[in-house]
Amino acid sequence: MRKLLTSIFLFVLNFTVYGIQDNWPDYIDSEERELIDFLFSDYNGDQPGASVMVIKDQQIAWKHSYGLANINEDLSATEYTNYRIASVTKQFTAFAVLMLIHEGKLDYETTLNQIFPEFPDYGSTINIHHLLCHRSGLVHYGQFIQEGREEQILDPEILKGLLSTDSTKFEPGSKYSYSNTGYAVLAMVVEKVSGMSFPDFMEKKIFDPLGMKDAMVYEKDQYIKNRAYGYIVTDSSITLKDQNLSSAVMGDGGIYCSVEDYFKWDQALYTDKLIPYKMYEEAFYAQEAQGRTSEAGYGYGWKIAYRDSLKILYHGGSSVGFGSFVYRIPEENLSVVIFTNRSRTGYGISDGAKALASIFSNYKLKMPIEVVMRREIEKNGVEAALKLYQEQKNSTDYHSSKEALFYLGVGYLNGDKYAIATSLFEQLIEEYPAYYGGYYGLGYTYKSEGRTDEAIANFKKVTELDSKDIKRIIEVSQQEIEKLSN
Repeated sequence: MRKLLTSIFLFVLNFTVYGIQDNWPDYIDSEERELIDFLFSDYNGDQPGASVMVIKDQQIAWKHSYGLANINEDLSATEYTNYRIASVTKQFTAFAVLMLIHEGKLDYETTLNQIFPEFPDYGSTINIHHLLCHRSGLVHYGQFIQEGREEQILDPEILKGLLSTDSTKFEPGSKYSYSNTGYAVLAMVVEKVSGMSFPDFMEKKIFDPLGMKDAMVYEKDQYIKNRAYGYIVTDSSITLKDQNLSSAVMGDGGIYCSVEDYFKWDQALYTDKLIPYKMYEEAFYAQEAQGRTSEAGYGYGWKIAYRDSLKILYHGGSSVGFGSFVYRIPEENLSVVIFTNRSRTGYGISDGAKALASIFSNYKLKMPIEVVMRREIEKNGVEAALKLYQEQKNSTDYHSSKEALFYLGVGYLNGDKYAIATSLFEQLIEEYPAYYGGYYGLGYTYKSEGRTDEAIANFKKVTELDSKDIKRIIEVSQQEIEKLSN
């Protein structure tokens, strides 16, 4: 693999541009370092930054920070910088609930009506298990934010909004549907059952016992030590923007944390320090309506995948001005943690996490082919990258899939690089004509370019596919056809 990387990356990066890495382990070679520097190059210099940490065998194997935590004050990002970690918060919220279950104050079958007697009748069909694994069917709390509103919505108001709602989106337990609302409600469950505020519970029960000195739950106007400020970055501007109407919700995404503090949390997840490990291990399995499964899916605050015979626990987070990604491979005692203070653009930090996981597992987890394709696109253009893909897609050195090509295209679409996205989606259609990804991607690419007829044609292709697995994708495509046809 290292020889193959050498053949792909024959250039030498200018380290005054990409940053000097002075703490790489000796077994990480220069080509691998250059690849990682490329993947994080958007965060370097006088722009919003990123803090990155690799944890291996209970030790910090590598850490580095790029760019600035506060542009106005020219403060560099460090391993102690406190970032809003957005939906990575969910693993902490889930753990708080499991602690209460361990204490006998809750169980998985406890319903919302039992906790909040004032809850509408449908609350008797939603239990803690449903909330933890996104099977509650609760409506999105965005509908409680009225047009023209200026004050941020908070978790108690979300609960209040649900009290005036008379139904769910679907029968609780019947299917999975990612729900920020559910995790906001879980924060209120923690408050009601523990008798403590959610920030106090997290501080006293989790952060302080683990020595996470600076981690905290965000509350309006509260001082945040070593705070990173969030930014929106475009090709022409960098704008300070780390708050919006929903960014003060606690349970679904309100924690600030540094990579240094996260290291302490990560290590606790291998132990019985706060609750018995066997109990928390439930969080590391995909959960269905009746309990855990060994398939990929969503656990309690974690997403679960299987690749190259390894189980992967991961979760991303995206909030205005911030992006985060955590990637754990317990069998390898390996974790990658990336926190940033710029809004995610659809690729970058997840690629960086996967590449680092591959390198630091000595390629037991194969290098994702989309990672090296991104590098080839930036170096030699999309045609060269597609040639590389054809040459290496069946190689044992890379992990390759139709989904990889799709998400690579989505990344360039989200970055407004439509010509590149188009080439990637067209290649996807050529190789996988029965897969929705190429048509769906082209539909949105053409829509963004104002090519309405071509967008409609591709969305129609999606609706013609015979697959129950993409029911939601077909519904969205039909909605797009209707909007574009008017």
